[in-house]
Amino acid sequence: MKKILAIGTSTKNGEGLNRKIKLHNLIAVFITIICVSYIPLYIHYKLYLLMQTAFIMVLTSMFCLFLQSRKRHETGFGLLIFSVMILLNISSIQFGLVANVHFFHICSCMAAITLFDKNKGLRNVIIGLSMLSFFALLGYFYNRPGFAYLPEGVLAGLKIYGYINYVVLFSFTIVFFTSFVKQNSISQEKIMTQNAVLEYKNVQITDSIKYAKHIQDAILPSLNTIKQYLEESFILYKPKDIVAGDFYWMHAKENGQVLFAAADSTGHGVPGAMVSVVCTNALNQAVKEFGLTDPGQILDKTRELVANSFQKSDNDEVKDGMDISLCLIDKDKRVLHWAGANTPLWIIRENSDDVEVIKPDKQSVSTIENPVPYTTHTVQLNPGDCFYLFTDGYADQFGGSAAKKHMQKRIKKLLLTVYRKTMSTQKKLITDNLTHWMENQEQVDDICFIGVKL
Repeated sequence: MKKILAIGTSTKNGEGLNRKIKLHNLIAVFITIICVSYIPLYIHYKLYLLMQTAFIMVLTSMFCLFLQSRKRHETGFGLLIFSVMILLNISSIQFGLVANVHFFHICSCMAAITLFDKNKGLRNVIIGLSMLSFFALLGYFYNRPGFAYLPEGVLAGLKIYGYINYVVLFSFTIVFFTSFVKQNSISQEKIMTQNAVLEYKNVQITDSIKYAKHIQDAILPSLNTIKQYLEESFILYKPKDIVAGDFYWMHAKENGQVLFAAADSTGHGVPGAMVSVVCTNALNQAVKEFGLTDPGQILDKTRELVANSFQKSDNDEVKDGMDISLCLIDKDKRVLHWAGANTPLWIIRENSDDVEVIKPDKQSVSTIENPVPYTTHTVQLNPGDCFYLFTDGYADQFGGSAAKKHMQKRIKKLLLTVYRKTMSTQKKLITDNLTHWMENQEQVDDICFIGVKL
């Protein structure tokens, strides 16, 4: 029996489809068993028309099982239900109310609700036709003459047949709902087991990512260290996930100069964090091992190191890397040397009403075709001037009443209203603006926004 009920099921099917296939097969088997069980009654009382109908039902049920084995699931569902409806109507018209066949339209409705739960149109059509047939037959029975012309033995057989149909209807209902509930219980148990496994794995993965965050935090320069060399500065750092592809980087030289950067690695979350580690190591290597201080040269060497790190073979390269805004700050001379990869530098002079933009080179720090050396820009700063390094996460954040990107234009307007304030106040106002802009929108990317005043 289990093999028959499993005809047409497959691990490739969804769990819901397999449940419906098993219910369909159960109905087909139930119809076959009942029709075969009626044969002695048909022969004894000479109910040959009903026997022909039963024979057709058995053949139809077998054909529906064949359709299931050929993966024609919807066709099998529909053929079984519609054939039952048609044969019920024919039998009812022939033998009237006494046979009680019309009540099986209720079974058609139950089957339609279960088998066509996702096809609402067809389900409603079947239910509508079943109910229409049921009430039409009732009206027909009460307006047609009786069956006095039938032999007395045939009438007696029809009455017995009608009583048995009550039992069959009751049995079908019990078998149908018992099977339905059993399969749902099995599915619920599977779902609960899978949920438990997923929850356990989620905890393990989350714990691993949280530990990775501790590692990433250890790689990032501490805020105390940054304040030690850049007293008037702020860092707005908001990873989209637990770990981030965005990162900030600093290296202080013995002569008092400070290298400082805001970078956006390819991706975010765990993949982005892995790329950020490679990029951070490449920056450290370019400065410490090769002794470079010029921002453009540092980016050139970093690009070479990142490309070598990701090069698996001559024909298989990972072209991940980063966009970065890198500067060398000489605090004593108030000179800023800067180079950028796809990320600009913004400067607001004291008492200015405009943002001075230094454009970056349009090439990322990664494996690219036809790379050119990065350009180092030198800027003389005055007391009270502010400059800003950032990734694209803030500008790309969706929000506002129209759920649009924030865009750099709005950021410029905001900075022009806050740049005269202390850096801690600037950070608060910029953060509050982001929170108000986002409202209920999900953060779309990592955010790294740095401000410095010399």
